[in-house]
Amino acid sequence: MVSPAGIAPPHTSPGVEERQQLARWARWDIVAGLALWEMWARQSWNEVRRRYRRTLLGPMWVTVSLVVFAVTMSFVWASLFSQNVKDFLPFLLSGLVSWGLISGAIGESCTVFLAGEGLMKSRQFPYTTLVYMVLSRNTVIFGHNLIGYVGIALVCGVTPAWSALLMIPGLALVLLNMGWICIVVAIFCLRFRDFPQLVASLLQIAMFITPVFWSADQLKGKRAIIVDANVLHHMIEIIRQPLLGKFAAPASYFICVICAIAGWVFAYWLFARKRHRLAYWF
Repeated sequence: MVSPAGIAPPHTSPGVEERQQLARWARWDIVAGLALWEMWARQSWNEVRRRYRRTLLGPMWVTVSLVVFAVTMSFVWASLFSQNVKDFLPFLLSGLVSWGLISGAIGESCTVFLAGEGLMKSRQFPYTTLVYMVLSRNTVIFGHNLIGYVGIALVCGVTPAWSALLMIPGLALVLLNMGWICIVVAIFCLRFRDFPQLVASLLQIAMFITPVFWSADQLKGKRAIIVDANVLHHMIEIIRQPLLGKFAAPASYFICVICAIAGWVFAYWLFARKRHRLAYWF
């Protein structure tokens, strides 16, 4: 309908209404998925137990393997960097524990929607519960690995300090960032089946350009931007430094907070646009 003056009256077009409805569904999915925390936390714990059923050490096999790897590599890398093994080993292991949480969550998110095909096709439920389950499962494994780190740290003479408590908000901030990263990765991996191979390749590269085995101070000049602009480095730092009895740089917290805000805005926008199509991409 057009007014006598030839100007169309203000109204909400169907396209806008549809986008608003999709946005409401996305908000419901993210919030309702969080509300089901007891369910996905229990499921993630049972999944970790199932993986190591009928083994001698159970889930602690992950920790034993990581500690043996770190101890072995420390004798090689410490000599390459002219460092004391007792100083280098806690540094290396704390980095590996942090990296394991990040890379494990991203790697599993590549197939999380594919693994939930039956559920996503048969019923309406918060799809984000599948992502939260991945984060919860890797947090459980992180907790096991943390036990191994504490044992090695005490042997190597790392002095316990109150700054270690900063690992808790650091871990929360890392999980907040991993939430939006896993949602974005899961959507792209479901839509583009070559994306998991790309993510796996990028994780391998990221492991070596991120200060896990080496210190960020070793890069000087213009090359330092590889570290400064690497958000994975800052996520590792806000966990690693408290574990070493030190304080992480305020810039690392600031960058992680900014990335969390910007990342969740993007993830929400993408999830709102694509959520209704996920079940048709199998």
